[in-house]
Amino acid sequence: MVFQRVCIIGVGLLGGSIGLGLHRKRLAKHVVGVGRTTSKLDAAIRRGAIDQATDDILIGAKDADLVIACVPIQSIVDSLEVAAKVAMPEALLTDVGSTKQTIVQAARGRLSDRQFLGSHPIAGGHHSGVEHATGTLLDSALVVMTPTDATCPDLVTRMSQFWESMGSKITLLDAHAHDCALAISSHLPHIVASALSLATPQEVLPFAGKGWLDSTRIAGSNPQLWRQILEENQVPALHALKKFATICETWIEALEGSDFERIEELLQSGKTTRESVASRHPTG
Repeated sequence: MVFQRVCIIGVGLLGGSIGLGLHRKRLAKHVVGVGRTTSKLDAAIRRGAIDQATDDILIGAKDADLVIACVPIQSIVDSLEVAAKVAMPEALLTDVGSTKQTIVQAARGRLSDRQFLGSHPIAGGHHSGVEHATGTLLDSALVVMTPTDATCPDLVTRMSQFWESMGSKITLLDAHAHDCALAISSHLPHIVASALSLATPQEVLPFAGKGWLDSTRIAGSNPQLWRQILEENQVPALHALKKFATICETWIEALEGSDFERIEELLQSGKTTRESVASRHPTG
């Protein structure tokens, strides 16, 4: 699978990594980056993530056979709708948004079911910007695709082939199931990391060590980005947080009751769950 012209709208960490990956695997003959900040686009060209830069989607997506929107969630469908006007008739249109229900709903009737299929690469980090992009970011990463009942089966096949050619693994979920799963596995950890950071008094910070830094690492992410994510996924995130609060109550009861057998059971359960995930990630 080799694309003649790829348009990446938003060349930050994920968009830049996709561009670098396309070049590294020789999957695209020409990659155009669309953005609003000239300095960031120039940096993307210097890094080799894109071959051409523009601030106009109509120029960037002209005759593209693949368009990927890597912009804030509220802007994804608007951006792809503009791009679809000038892209090739059979072009693939996708995104990397970390919530999916509002995107799928907004796309209904505006983007073709033969072209658009929502995607979410579960990859990245708390740093943002093309300067942190890497061509191997998607290697072995899980990409969740969220087809609807109206999505053309051939589109699912073609989009799967694209992400697999980037080195990623594919799974399919409906948008609601995706958002509920990510609320627990991604959005809740961010809330907890931020809360732990905030709960640490200033006078205690000199004693914070590597454990504290490891636990709060993702609290260093972009607050504006995470506000958007939690705004879009408010109900599932709230449900996940309430469930977590219930588990915290279990810990409180065990400590209040000096039930250290129970505390050890909780610690062991947490360790077992963590190790089951870490075993699938070499750097975990």
